[in-house]
Amino acid sequence: MRRSVNELIKMGPLPSSEESSDIDFIQKYQNILHSIQPPLSNEEATKLITLFGNDESYGLAWSLLHLIESSADFSVDKQLLENGNPWIQLLKKRTMNK
Repeated sequence: MRRSVNELIKMGPLPSSEESSDIDFIQKYQNILHSIQPPLSNEEATKLITLFGNDESYGLAWSLLHLIESSADFSVDKQLLENGNPWIQLLKKRTMNK
């Protein structure tokens, strides 16, 4: 797994647009996220899907979603589907429509 993917995982879930005001943290998250070149491996995509919060996180959630979709062999884990996260549900719908 790439170092940049591991860095994001260590940083934790995407910061909430409503709760986070730490611009430096958000900028760092964005820089690392945008530095990852697609496609992702299935392992990377499976790890990154756990980073979704409940909102758009200043647009970062869309970047994360598109990056996860770049994995050729990615499928949404059944356990994750049951958590109700709107981003994971959207990813599931988009995966089924391919």
